[in-house]
Amino acid sequence: MRIYTNGCSFTYGDELQSPDTSAWPVLLGNLLGATTVNDGVSGGTNYRTIYRTIKQYQHNFDLYVIAWTTNTRFTFYKSDNNYEINFNPALQNSMYGNSSFYHNWGETLYNVWYNELYAFKLWLQQIIQLQSFIKAPCLMINTMHNNIGKWFAPKEQFIDSVRELINFNIMTDEQIFDEYNEIQYYVQLIDTSMFYNWNAFYIQDLCNKFPCGPNGHILEAGHTHLAELLYNHLCLK
Repeated sequence: MRIYTNGCSFTYGDELQSPDTSAWPVLLGNLLGATTVNDGVSGGTNYRTIYRTIKQYQHNFDLYVIAWTTNTRFTFYKSDNNYEINFNPALQNSMYGNSSFYHNWGETLYNVWYNELYAFKLWLQQIIQLQSFIKAPCLMINTMHNNIGKWFAPKEQFIDSVRELINFNIMTDEQIFDEYNEIQYYVQLIDTSMFYNWNAFYIQDLCNKFPCGPNGHILEAGHTHLAELLYNHLCLK
């Protein structure tokens, strides 16, 4: 059995002494008696996850485990060397973090082009796209909250719930409820049975229960616990 996993630093195993042996994808593979290709990277984005997963799908893995990360990140590919560059609101990058072009574009991206409403809707579309593509067994997990609770508020509470997340002053109530209806439409298209506890479990919440490193990532005990949770879930399916 062969497993493919993808996600961000919580999947890669940031701050572990040995991610190659103690990150939850590897531990999950051990429990299942499988080999694991862990394609997660520090600072990984949902855009990267879709690209890499579809690319690797040709290798016919027996199980795909996708850990969706924050929708505030973006991946671009540099024109002169095809280097994959992941952008985050903190504008931190291991290779280009001190480069002016990285900061200039990043500041423009987040100050001018980033829109929380559309970031959330595009993320829902990304889930739908990947679920529609993958025909092999697949398990998805949410790493971050992405303000799901606010966007999924009941209709009578929706305006107050998302007031700080939208261009409230330039939208009418009718326009806001149109957004609500669009989100509900996307949610209906998502197969929540493919998730581990959709809208109820987030990897980042394990930071409240297990030791974390200085940068806020779960350490070995948290990864072991997560692997066991996913293993038990898969065994019950």
